[in-house]
Amino acid sequence: MAEDSIHQPNDKLLKATFSVPENARAFFQNHLPNELAEALDWNSLAIEPCSFIDPQLTSSESDLLFHITLHQSDAFLYLLFEHQSSEDPRMALRLLSYILRIWERFAQNHPSPAKLPAILPIVLAQGKRPWKTSTRLEDLIDLPPAVAHILRPWQPTLAYHLLELVRIPYNAFAGTPEGILTLRALKAEPMNELLDDAIWDESLLFSISEGALERILRYILNAEVSVTQLKERLGKIQTKPLQSKTMTLADQLRQEGEQEGIIKGSCGPSERQCCA
Repeated sequence: MAEDSIHQPNDKLLKATFSVPENARAFFQNHLPNELAEALDWNSLAIEPCSFIDPQLTSSESDLLFHITLHQSDAFLYLLFEHQSSEDPRMALRLLSYILRIWERFAQNHPSPAKLPAILPIVLAQGKRPWKTSTRLEDLIDLPPAVAHILRPWQPTLAYHLLELVRIPYNAFAGTPEGILTLRALKAEPMNELLDDAIWDESLLFSISEGALERILRYILNAEVSVTQLKERLGKIQTKPLQSKTMTLADQLRQEGEQEGIIKGSCGPSERQCCA
């Protein structure tokens, strides 16, 4: 059993799942606009071991940066996972600051005249309610109507692809079994639906590794679902080998919790802040 501490279960589950190229590739291919997905060389997808978020926001958001080839040019997919309870009306401004950090890092490693790579920002939002925030930076800028047409060309422009878990039906999540279950769990947690049938799709649960299954169970327990409630739900599993395996893992997690006083979760690949 993994012994790494977990103080941000949302962050850990997301990174443990989507730091795996196969999971990330299937997620992006299925949840980006078709025209964009078809233009990217998915065989080139590679994760960059860096984080660009502000230190004071690490408890409410996390990020993953992927290098990819776009029509034989360098490009980046930047996934920002937002798991605070309320939306940020200035999300586009915050994203601009993160994108600038990515470009600054690239510029330090690729002197002029190398051009800056395209960055495709995606925000994955967790929460109970849909966002009302505009996804375009220009909508945050106060341009007097009489001179807006003059000023607009001089203003920075940015738009991000917003994926709101609350708006996506459970059966509409696509990708690998581990990716689908992770997205379903992240959607279910703020809705108090972690024990619902959507999370306990036996065909998906049977398809994932024991490590991935353990992460899902840990996430559920970190969401204040008791071991008793969890084991009651596991008792409804029809596939006996799967039921036995999940019961065993639940017992191990219970013993771990009794020994440590708190259920701890496993983390994904090592994380570090990017330096110059």
